[in-house]
Amino acid sequence: PQYATTAFLKGLKQVDGWHDMPLTQAAQTVQVSAYPDAYAQWEQQAADLVGQYWNS
Repeated sequence: PQYATTAFLKGLKQVDGWHDMPLTQAAQTVQVSAYPDAYAQWEQQAADLVGQYWNS
C-alpha cells in the first residue's frame, strides 16, 4: 500500500488542475483505467478512511 500510494500521489502531482477535478476524473488521469467509472464506487469509503486516519 505504501508504494502504490506514493506512486499514485507522484502521478497526481503531475496532473495540472487536479485540485479542481472530480475525484474520478483525477484518478482516471493518473491510472488510465479501462473502466474509468469504477473509481466512483470507492469514493465514499476512501473519504472515510482519509478522514479517520489522516492526522492520527
